Amino acid sequence: MRKIALFVLLSLIQVSPAAAAAHHTFWTVRGAHNTVYLLGSVHVLKPMDSALPEEVQLAYTQSKTLVLEVNLNEVSAASMLVASMQYAALPGDQTLEQVLGPDLYRDFVAHATSLGVDAEVLGGFQPWFAALMLDEAEMSKLGFAAASGVDEQLAARARSDNKELIGLETVDDQFSIFAQLSLDEQRRYMRFSLASLDSAAADIDATISAWRQGDTQTLERLLNEDFKDFPDLRRRLTIDRNRRWLEKILPMLNANQDYLVVVGALHLVGSGGLIDLLQKQGLQVTQH
Repeated sequence: MRKIALFVLLSLIQVSPAAAAAHHTFWTVRGAHNTVYLLGSVHVLKPMDSALPEEVQLAYTQSKTLVLEVNLNEVSAASMLVASMQYAALPGDQTLEQVLGPDLYRDFVAHATSLGVDAEVLGGFQPWFAALMLDEAEMSKLGFAAASGVDEQLAARARSDNKELIGLETVDDQFSIFAQLSLDEQRRYMRFSLASLDSAAADIDATISAWRQGDTQTLERLLNEDFKDFPDLRRRLTIDRNRRWLEKILPMLNANQDYLVVVGALHLVGSGGLIDLLQKQGLQVTQH
């Protein structure tokens, strides 16, 4: 479920990680006695294309604490199951087929079948959750894996190095964002998600190229295009969370140690992005 803020961004990558780039999706903010590094993440990558830039490797080494959206080293299969049943299950007297209606459900089943997903297994879940499960299946079909993504790579390394890892929010926080959607909004999201699956492969190269090159203008344009019909969902997924995270990041600038903060790339760009919010605090934020 770590993908909920990225579902627009990543079905990902055919671009070589060795490609030259003027910048990375990577910034630094100087505190009085330390540095806070900000890295835009892609949560899933192909194993062959998962190498991280040297600047990121150095930032990891210099930072005493790794900060992720969620502390992945504390997330278990059991906790995910509990959260999914609490936030994603439909009431006992409803089914996904009833909630979606015949035409949309038929489209959902067709996509699920093409991805090797048993639609009946998702029959007791809300539309947003079922749609995200198809997103995950599509990513897997295209060869992407969470274990190769930026977050899980760094979390695994922190676990091995006994480096402190903290989360900006919890799994419950993430699930609750979609659980707040009305059924009408969820049906619209399902339609959007199914249409995105149809065109995902064609959008991959441009999105990943922009991420690799630190092309914030292109990333912002993609963000605006993908959320143009879902302004309220955009606010909940990006702007509201960014503001909550800012309250946790600002105190880090008063510490005597360095931090590496890793969040989905779309949280760092555009108006209301973390870079914008930090600059509005009068801080100098430098892209590398």
